[in-house]
Amino acid sequence: NIALFRWINTVIVTDLTTPFLAKLGVETFDMMNSVNALLISEMVYSPILKFIDIGGIIQRHYHAPRAKTQELMHDNFHGGYYSMAERYTDFTKVLLLCIFYSPYYPIIFFFGVGILFVQFWTDKILLMRAWQTNPSIGPETSRFSRRYFTTAAIVIGAISAATVYANFPFTNLCNCPDGDDKCAVDVSQMYSNVTLLSGERLESVATSAVALKFCNQAKVSFPPDPEHQGFDYVWMTKSQEKLTTIYGWISFVLLVLFAAGLFGHRVTTFLLSLWKGIYEPSGFDQQKDFTDGIGVDSFAYVPQLKEPGFTFPLLACDISKINSDLIGWKPLLSDKKIESHRSYESCNLIFDVPFENDSPVDRPVFSIVRQWAPRWSNK
Repeated sequence: NIALFRWINTVIVTDLTTPFLAKLGVETFDMMNSVNALLISEMVYSPILKFIDIGGIIQRHYHAPRAKTQELMHDNFHGGYYSMAERYTDFTKVLLLCIFYSPYYPIIFFFGVGILFVQFWTDKILLMRAWQTNPSIGPETSRFSRRYFTTAAIVIGAISAATVYANFPFTNLCNCPDGDDKCAVDVSQMYSNVTLLSGERLESVATSAVALKFCNQAKVSFPPDPEHQGFDYVWMTKSQEKLTTIYGWISFVLLVLFAAGLFGHRVTTFLLSLWKGIYEPSGFDQQKDFTDGIGVDSFAYVPQLKEPGFTFPLLACDISKINSDLIGWKPLLSDKKIESHRSYESCNLIFDVPFENDSPVDRPVFSIVRQWAPRWSNK
């Protein structure tokens, strides 16, 4: 959803809201100036705002000194929040922006490389020094982005390129065929007080020596083909017609391949599953025991929740039957010593519920977490 919103808001809306005659040009309202503004925003303004972190400054320097308790003060020193999925959508947005407008602005690829370079180092520095720790995730997000969003950006860029070459030169003017008396023009004819589409007013304008007639260049079929120009009035040159044909069919083939890859694999997998088993294990045996990596590589799903005003997450289960290193974090006491299960009592919600016996397990109101370690690990 975030990727689609950013694609539409950054790339598609800019193209749709620009008048056809303003696709090319250097005026303020022309599309190239809007694209330049987007590039400058991504390369300069966005990284600077991330580094400044206005919200973090307000929390640390305004709210923290006025906190009523120590926990509330600590809560203002958490790092900034980030999402790996959001960062990938930012990357695909820049990729689509460069590919989509490259036919208008070929040098945009150099700006795109600069933007991605700045984004990489900005995210790396903030990830190491400013942002808060997020749960560990696998490569699924990167694979999904590479398989679907990056591929879709390339296909959309190919369709955009084919359409741009078919619409060029974006003037809605066609050369008049020889012998057309209706399209004849007097080269010496003058017009006064002419108002252009941009609102600019000219005192006098002389007609061109070349006879031209209005034609709708925006009316392009898919895939773009020179035949949609008609036979009476054409605006494409011979080389442009060849290039439009090549680009049009290439974009059509890419779209078909993308659709086949998107839906064909699922359909094929479903049909094969009706006749035989298709499960294949992923990964490989790393010759590492889960117990050997407890506290380093191996952690458990321990029910807990984060609440404002508390320095550490609040546990919602009895942890007396598991290794405390499986939780993934340890509370630091005032004397800088780290205990085992007893140190988590102030962060455990089970002690907020009264119970009669010595163990809260007799009243399983909260989740139950157990560990069955192998015998050799207890030796």
